[in-house]
Amino acid sequence: MGRRLDDPFFFSNFAGWNYKPPFEKGFNELKCIISYFQSMRYSTIVEQDDKTLLEIISALEHFEQSRFIAGIQARKYTPFQILQTLDMVRVYQLRMNMEARSLTKFSETFIQQFATDNNKCFVSAERYFNRIRSTLCALKKVFHKTCQRSMVQLPDGKQPSVFERSPLAKGAYVVDMFGLESYDEVVQQLYVELDTLLTSATNILGLCHQMIENEAVIREDVEQLKLIYQESCQSLLSSVKEYADFMGASEHLPETDLNKRKAKAGSMKEFLQKEYHNVAKKEFKKFVWLEAVRQGRSGGLTEEETYLWVDDYRKVHMVRWAIEHFDELNVEGQQGKIDSTLIVYFLKWCGVETKKERRLYTYFCDNYKGRLQPLVWSAVSKERKEQRESGITDRGSALTFQRMLDALPKPMAV
Repeated sequence: MGRRLDDPFFFSNFAGWNYKPPFEKGFNELKCIISYFQSMRYSTIVEQDDKTLLEIISALEHFEQSRFIAGIQARKYTPFQILQTLDMVRVYQLRMNMEARSLTKFSETFIQQFATDNNKCFVSAERYFNRIRSTLCALKKVFHKTCQRSMVQLPDGKQPSVFERSPLAKGAYVVDMFGLESYDEVVQQLYVELDTLLTSATNILGLCHQMIENEAVIREDVEQLKLIYQESCQSLLSSVKEYADFMGASEHLPETDLNKRKAKAGSMKEFLQKEYHNVAKKEFKKFVWLEAVRQGRSGGLTEEETYLWVDDYRKVHMVRWAIEHFDELNVEGQQGKIDSTLIVYFLKWCGVETKKERRLYTYFCDNYKGRLQPLVWSAVSKERKEQRESGITDRGSALTFQRMLDALPKPMAV
């Protein structure tokens, strides 16, 4: 007959643990067992701050053969458990490779973006930890599997961290006398795979730390910050479409929260340092468009002209003049519709991006007051394709149209 749970010797003999629970009146034996097992756990909590990031990197740098052997011996692994661990390490290596590629791509553009959706309520390290979940999960699993099963709780009652107690990292261990060569091939193979995994983890965490440092440096470099801000604005203005429709002909421009924060900032430096990587992309897009429209209106541009040419006032006046004299460019006596070839020359001469040309043609039709009838867009698009296939370059079309303007009796006044 097995021992009863209320037998004190049950705990002293069970699995070799020397533990005597403080039995008191009404003490729940099952809670006692659960409490004991909880006290045997190691903490795998990763505080999401820069200090923890550096501590994990430092722990990984301690890995070596003797520590690996100590980790295997600490849990007295069977050959089957070694194979299981090997498979686990390989799975995590594949996940980590995907994570590394994603993070590397992310790091190439992140620092140069003024706005980001990885911002609010995040500290710097936490933002990166959220992108490397597989890496951290792998480290927790591997380190936990090499910790001693029994241990003493820390004096302050906290659970010791696996990153401090695992022999693979900073934990105390006994050096094996025989070395890795005396172990089976599967153990040696596990060491090679684990070394690769931890090296990958070190590189990923190192990249995270480097990104955090670069972000801090840029935040203090006002000139670099201004350059990133200006480039981000120009990039958005070349792609924003929804706000050109959103604004319409509204006389009073709405104020965004970012507009208000900019007005309250003591200086442009203070505004840029505070908002860098702390404003969402959607909010930044709306802010950039409103600022461009506000500036354009002060220079006499419509919203549509701001969308097409941003702040190139000279080009806008040239386009207006060209549309006003468009009939003079057509063949004398021409009736009916405008020549499609001439329209394509005009579109290329205006110097907007190809994706904006349909919008530009709508602008032309709205402002053309001549005697001829504009073509439908499909006819213009077909002519554009035929010119491209015949080898006529965009630059060639633009130069041809400029020569036609120069040949007019009345020169263009801009």
